[in-house]
Amino acid sequence: MVSSNSVAEHVRSVHAIISRPQRPAGHELVARSWLRCFHELGLDPAAEDSLPPLAPQAWRERGDRLGEVMDSAIPEMQTLHRQLDDSQSALVLADAEGVIVSIVRHPGFAREASLRGLVEGARWSEDVQGTNGIGTVLAERHSLVIAGEEHFFARHTDMVCAAAPIYDGVGEAAAVLAVCSLAPGGARALRALIERSARVIEHRAFRARHATDYIIRFHAHAGRVLTAVDGLLALSPEGEVIEANHIAFELLSPEGEALLGREVTEFFGQSLPELLSRTFRAGFHPLALSMPQHQTWHLLAQQPSRTRAQSGTRASDSASAAQALAELDLGDLRMAGNVHSAMRILDRDIPLLIAGETGTGKEVFARAFHASSQRARGPFVAINCASLPEALIESELFGYKQGAFTGANRDGRRGKVLQADGGTLFLDEIGDMPLQLQARLLRVLEERKVTPLGGENAVPVDLQLVCATHRDLRAMVRDGSFREDLYYRLRGMEINLPPLRERTDRRSLIERCLSEESAGRHPPVRLGHAAMNVLDRFRWPGNIRQLRYVLRTLVALCDGPEITLRDMPAEMLDAPEPLPPAIVAHEPVHENAAVPSAPPSNLNPLQSAERDALLGELRRHRWNIAGLARELGVSRNTIYRKMKRLDIDTDAQVGDGF
Repeated sequence: MVSSNSVAEHVRSVHAIISRPQRPAGHELVARSWLRCFHELGLDPAAEDSLPPLAPQAWRERGDRLGEVMDSAIPEMQTLHRQLDDSQSALVLADAEGVIVSIVRHPGFAREASLRGLVEGARWSEDVQGTNGIGTVLAERHSLVIAGEEHFFARHTDMVCAAAPIYDGVGEAAAVLAVCSLAPGGARALRALIERSARVIEHRAFRARHATDYIIRFHAHAGRVLTAVDGLLALSPEGEVIEANHIAFELLSPEGEALLGREVTEFFGQSLPELLSRTFRAGFHPLALSMPQHQTWHLLAQQPSRTRAQSGTRASDSASAAQALAELDLGDLRMAGNVHSAMRILDRDIPLLIAGETGTGKEVFARAFHASSQRARGPFVAINCASLPEALIESELFGYKQGAFTGANRDGRRGKVLQADGGTLFLDEIGDMPLQLQARLLRVLEERKVTPLGGENAVPVDLQLVCATHRDLRAMVRDGSFREDLYYRLRGMEINLPPLRERTDRRSLIERCLSEESAGRHPPVRLGHAAMNVLDRFRWPGNIRQLRYVLRTLVALCDGPEITLRDMPAEMLDAPEPLPPAIVAHEPVHENAAVPSAPPSNLNPLQSAERDALLGELRRHRWNIAGLARELGVSRNTIYRKMKRLDIDTDAQVGDGF
């Protein structure tokens, strides 16, 4: 806590600043807030007391009023809390009046957080807590960091708070997401993470709220469409704007012009039926619309989720049944096949097994599968079988009753299986599960019941199972280290995620990841051409996880709007060229195979390599489009779109002797 000497020194600093006719450069925001606190609100920087928190019923009602924002925030906060891995921080969601309605923190920080008022029901508006991350965001209407002595009250000067607003569909702040930490440093990185998560929550809530409306997703940059930083418009059947997200207000109404109630034609030059028709003809890929004044919009028009609306259920993450999965398809044929296969087993109670190298996005795919299903409003519970000691895996999975073993929690504990009831259980690195537990897991899957350790009665459980591994489970079955019966029970559908170095959509993926990692930056960060080439040719042994870490670091360290070669790590500048990306890797090239035809001059090297690979597959299938589509698990239209984009004419088969 703050010493009495520090309190006195801070009070003198506050009085010195608010009494100056001119504010210190670079601290105008803090000075404005201090003036509000002192002159308008009559606060004393040395005050120690604060209002008691609201009663549980009162703050829970406030949380319920947030509706889709609350639903979308809970899983994102849990994910961000794991990412922060800070035992001295609390991640909070507050409503538009600064009242905390949800909090995630390390168990060891619970007492300290309570002493500091970081509890549900506590009010953190400026009139109660002075200058602070939550209250000052509500006053200033943009993300910020209040660190140490920038707080108005001396009692808060040992904290750092990064916060970002979550906007509703009419341009007002509906809530605030914030992280308050006692750990010094890292404020800039905290702000970037909070901004990104706030945009994700805002996005999900908007799309869930408008599941019964037409949605336009757009941006000036093609790579930002279908990400957490694209503009969203909810439209009536007549094409009038009902609501818009914060990005849409920034893009279409930078000077504060009226946006709601206007016709979509005013912004994009085409009616809603025309945009829907063009989106359908483009295979649900973003359109490029050239407007006057040299403005180009990249846009996707989406139908309402009528099935869910008619059944009375609210979609939790998208305006179309499988939108979260569809967003994973950026153009790579193998990923398109994976997405297509996963869509076909949605809500059919078929287990999904995801294989792939470490870092290829197995958990991201699993979360998208969950978000696209009818279980989207239920919990998504993940457990890494490789990260827990063997002695703890059983109690973590199945839970235990009071007194089940020495050191057990006095009240017992629900296991991950029961926590996932009504939702999805994700078992990561399933190949590392001890052999003796595999038999018990198999019994749970077959009986749909779980018996906690020390318990006598089996508890029914209803869940979707998704497993992931980087191991060769079939080889493990052959050598006896993995049960054969469990393997066939888990692989109702098996998909294999390609490593990043082999994906043909690397550039699109890099652009999307950069947009997500730089969400909230003004001006937005972009990649210079040379820097993009470096990232594209790198072999990425850590796959997408490594890519995200690299981009996150580049965004945090970049001082300007563009990442250049000067910002790149030395080891990436010296990296060798990767192997050409392959569409499939299981078929060898024969000596008498036809030499790929010369690619058109308008294709870049990556597209040329993709064209050669697709031509090879077409020739192997003797230009049987349907056969190739079946093997890859995609539609024939997907193959035809690829052929058109890569300038492959069906007349080319004549030269192959077919």
